Amino acid sequence: MKVLNNTSVKKFLKYSPVILLVSLIIFSFKSHGNKSELEDEFFKEKKLLQKELDKIVADYKEITTKKKWLTKRVVNGMNKIIALKDSVEQMKKVNYDLLFKYSLKVTKLERENRKLFLKVESLREQNKKLRDENTSAKKKLNEGNESYKSLLETNKKLKSEEKVLKDKIGVAGILKISSVKVEALKEKNNGKYTTTTRSKKIDAFRVKFDILPNDLANIGNREIYIQILDDHNNGVPSERSGSKNEISYNDLINVDYDREKISVVSLISVDRAAMHKGEYSINVYIGKRKVGKSSISLR
Repeated sequence: MKVLNNTSVKKFLKYSPVILLVSLIIFSFKSHGNKSELEDEFFKEKKLLQKELDKIVADYKEITTKKKWLTKRVVNGMNKIIALKDSVEQMKKVNYDLLFKYSLKVTKLERENRKLFLKVESLREQNKKLRDENTSAKKKLNEGNESYKSLLETNKKLKSEEKVLKDKIGVAGILKISSVKVEALKEKNNGKYTTTTRSKKIDAFRVKFDILPNDLANIGNREIYIQILDDHNNGVPSERSGSKNEISYNDLINVDYDREKISVVSLISVDRAAMHKGEYSINVYIGKRKVGKSSISLR
């Protein structure tokens, strides 16, 4: 809604044709007894009233031209005043009664339109207040939306950073082992073992390594798989051979990890008749993850 010009409204509200007319009639009847003089005065007063009506109509037109939103009642009132102005202009004879009647009608219409203008002005003020409140609410809403978007971006960034941190902690928390040491053994008559490199003499493999300490690793049970493969990548049969989590193994060891170093020793008995010359690989897994390897050559 456009703003009503206060100057135009005040200009419109200042008119008072009744006072003008009453002054005209009192002056005419009390001050002029001569008919000729009375007629002259009548037309002077008529001309004065026309001039005032011209100003009213001009102001009406100015307001209605600028204020397209004015109600039909206001526009209709203006049109009626224009019609009465034309009627006054068409008066060619002295007729105080008709002039008085027109003036009263103009005054009545003007008063009604004045009320309408005041009402429109009041509604305009209310509307402006509502617009200001709406603008303020939209501003706060936009600020809230921007704040929400900022929080979302911050939350997204924090989640990303958290993931990176978790990944780093996850990597840092992975268990590692020392170098894997492997010995080929033959069993003596007294049950003791001595080292050998001859495939036809071998009865067992001894595998040794340490699980290293890690303050970031989870505490709890760990399954350790030790796998022995020949030079054709075939598993070597042993007493405790098996398969779990898609890993074939020669020994499965459970340890209770508490972030301290744990020394692991595995003695894997094999069938001497199944052994042959070549390079043997020893792989160590903790869970599904390969953590170490070594090799040994037999002749």
